[in-house]
Amino acid sequence: MSNYKEIPFEVKHETIRQWTEFKMAVPWGHISGKWWGPKDIRPILALHGWQDNAGTFDTLMPLLPTHLGFLAVDLPGHGLSSHLPEGMVYHTVDYVKLVLMIIKQMKWDKVSILGHSMGGFVGLWFAAMFPDKIDLLITIDSLKPLPPPKEHFWGFCGGLISKTMLCDENSANGQEPPSYTYTECIERLYVGAESIDRSKCPFILARNLKESAKYPGKFYFSRDARLKYMNDGLWPHEHYMVLAAHMRIPYLFIDASDAAPKETPKNFNELISSFKKNSLFQCEEVNGRHHVHLNEPEKVSGIISSFLMKHRILLHQQSKL
Repeated sequence: MSNYKEIPFEVKHETIRQWTEFKMAVPWGHISGKWWGPKDIRPILALHGWQDNAGTFDTLMPLLPTHLGFLAVDLPGHGLSSHLPEGMVYHTVDYVKLVLMIIKQMKWDKVSILGHSMGGFVGLWFAAMFPDKIDLLITIDSLKPLPPPKEHFWGFCGGLISKTMLCDENSANGQEPPSYTYTECIERLYVGAESIDRSKCPFILARNLKESAKYPGKFYFSRDARLKYMNDGLWPHEHYMVLAAHMRIPYLFIDASDAAPKETPKNFNELISSFKKNSLFQCEEVNGRHHVHLNEPEKVSGIISSFLMKHRILLHQQSKL
């Protein structure tokens, strides 16, 4: 299905659906991704979460409407996409600009976004900044980042920048990251993510590992180490209240019941109440952890499919590439 050299791990899909490898040039290198389904209509742009990659949607895509296309991209520094140049700091707002770049290069009139976690933040911010360029938004367990206490805010941000400096030094020294057996890689991802089933880890690892040049038979995580210290755009709650009050497009928010808190209960409820003033807003809660879409895709696929059939079908004939 793809023409790049993958590490030879077997990844089994519950349902067969074809995809092709996607690659787009950007000033610092390229953006990679997986294009599922037809290419004669504008696809839904799927954006993954922090330190994940396009593989996070592998179990979900076969369960979604087959007449629609889905383009799941690896965000910069993730998966098979290029890392940002040395010396730069990752910020989620940069990914908002990337969406704009994709729209321009693909010659789309608008974009429809499906985002998980950080990818959902990107979708929300894009909708706020460019409301005329988005026609539909779906976010999975993603409402807004949980900011640090305000008394620790500046020290927190400074600490992130200082740690990226250490990453730059390690990169300049040509240091290969620590390497592990494949079984160890599964365990590290399982423990680190805290919400991905062991059996689903290969879907992420397929685009997240490189073979070690120093230790045959071992692998290292190829995502950019600077991602651990990226800035999530820690704007105050009031900014999100304004965002919610102005949302006018169809928006589906799926909340995972067993995930870590996304906000204080008070702020969360205020934000949801504000979004509900938009008659096209839909909020659903499903039982599951943060990666419920990967672990148990059947819990969200029906909700997403119904939402798309209700709203995207109206745009289908206008969405030619």
